[in-house]
Amino acid sequence: MKASPLIYAGMYVQLLPPAVALFARHRIGAPARWVALWCLLLFLEDMVGRAVAAAGFHNLWLTHVGAPVTGAVALWMLSLWHDGRTHRLALRLAIPPFIVVSVALSVLVDSPTTFSLFVAPFHALVLLLASLWTFLVRSASEEGRPATRDWFWILAGVMLYAGVSTAVQGVVAFVYGAGRDSLVLAVFSARAGATILAFAAIAGGMLCRQPPTHSGGPSWPPFSPSPSSWPGSRSP
Repeated sequence: MKASPLIYAGMYVQLLPPAVALFARHRIGAPARWVALWCLLLFLEDMVGRAVAAAGFHNLWLTHVGAPVTGAVALWMLSLWHDGRTHRLALRLAIPPFIVVSVALSVLVDSPTTFSLFVAPFHALVLLLASLWTFLVRSASEEGRPATRDWFWILAGVMLYAGVSTAVQGVVAFVYGAGRDSLVLAVFSARAGATILAFAAIAGGMLCRQPPTHSGGPSWPPFSPSPSSWPGSRSP
């Protein structure tokens, strides 16, 4: 079945934050740069999935390969938004067990031949909880008007993306198993609309006034800018 233009827009909007980061590269800090890297990886995963599908091969297995990578990058990038060393360390120490659980679910529970019922929702939920916790910690320590700062909009966008992904992944697996393909497209279209809002918020946040520089990570991750038959089928 053919994906709608809205679904494709939901994929290509992932390039908006990296484009803004490139444009404002002299004014954004390390956390925003890692966010740009995360967005690029999400887009790259979608593009690889699209190429695999176009070649006539099954592509849902990409979730099990790409999600641990994007999830680990997401936890690292969220750690950079924390001022406290303990908070940063907590998120970074969560990366190894996150990868182990992901691999265990892929090998022992989930199936690579259909929409993920366990791995993708697990990844989305971890991202949602980690971004929500980071947002609450920053809000509690922020002085002045949080809505004028980059972290407010960037983390709000990440939370929106993760929240919608958490809700959608399990629903899609169930609906697809019931043979309701048209409903699957409708669900992904709704997710794409929320994704557009999420990445627009992330990109807009990169243009906001910057908070004091954070320590705890490299200043600029090495990356180079890089949709499957079911774009958006992978987790964050």
